[in-house]
Amino acid sequence: MTAIHQIMPAFLYADALGNQAYRIRELLRQWGYESQVYATIRDRRWADPGLDFARYRSRPDQMAIFHYSIGSPLTAQVLNLPDRIVPYYHNVTPPEFLRAYNPELARLLDQGRRELVEFKRAPYALAASEYNRQEMLTLGFPRVEVLPYFVYFDELRASAATPMGREVTARFASNRVNVLFVGRLVPNKRQDDLVRVLHYYQRLIDPTARLILVGGDANAPGYRLELQTLARVLGVDNVELAGSIGPHEGLGGYYRAATVFVCLSEHEGFCVPLLEAMAFEVPVIAFKSTGVPYALGEAGIQLADKSPAVVSEVIDLVHTDTALRKQIISTQRQHLTAFAPDRVAGRLRACLTEALSQFHAG
Repeated sequence: MTAIHQIMPAFLYADALGNQAYRIRELLRQWGYESQVYATIRDRRWADPGLDFARYRSRPDQMAIFHYSIGSPLTAQVLNLPDRIVPYYHNVTPPEFLRAYNPELARLLDQGRRELVEFKRAPYALAASEYNRQEMLTLGFPRVEVLPYFVYFDELRASAATPMGREVTARFASNRVNVLFVGRLVPNKRQDDLVRVLHYYQRLIDPTARLILVGGDANAPGYRLELQTLARVLGVDNVELAGSIGPHEGLGGYYRAATVFVCLSEHEGFCVPLLEAMAFEVPVIAFKSTGVPYALGEAGIQLADKSPAVVSEVIDLVHTDTALRKQIISTQRQHLTAFAPDRVAGRLRACLTEALSQFHAG
């Protein structure tokens, strides 16, 4: 049987790309394929952190899925492999968001946006969302199919029942409004706008409201400091910066404690936490930007205006209007069926079958 491996610059834990690579590898092995993840950076929190890319051995009869989200020295190496390469595009954050915080990362993002077009020679490519697919088609990729992210809702819910998850839920359990966002602390996700929303909400609606931000700051540590400074200058209390949290650290507990999930990001290729919040029947409010509409479909509430006043009033409406809240949750529950693990697994199998046929045809 054909070996199907995955290649990526960084195989990270508690990360959407890392989780996707992990799930794909597990399924490929279950289906009888030889499969491994090769990366230059491997997070040791994984039970099986994959292998260093230096150990990758090419074979023209094997397939390699290349997860693409940033510029990397791997790009040139992968382009020169004789293997059947399937680029899998997760989108590249526009470098302008990071230039003032992490110039080197911004340089790699710029490189990533420039070099993506080099992969259009591939007869078959994958995209993590329809938003990403449209971008690839615009660049001239001949055949692109959407392979959405795996979100194992039962596992995520189970994390809320672990000792860590229960501790988190108990810590935030109260009559307070808990506004949650999960995502890396980076400028494009605009957690600063969430701090401004909390300022308005505390001042004019409920002074006890809390903002919980789950996500690491490794890519832009200066942005975390900026958020803390902004909260202090505005006189905002109850901003919780939880750091990077995965299911084994009780991530589900944060969703369980949330009153509402609010995303004001200005660039998302997809945004998996939108679905994770839905799995906990937490109403989702999101700024209608980039890949967010493709992730939400008709679910949640999408806003064209993310001013603090508008967002705060919508949060309060969702919190206080029981009928509206039930309606939102019902729509979200239906939307989640499209992302059930068995359906995504079926999609993966179909994509791989088609990819292999495209290479054989070539």
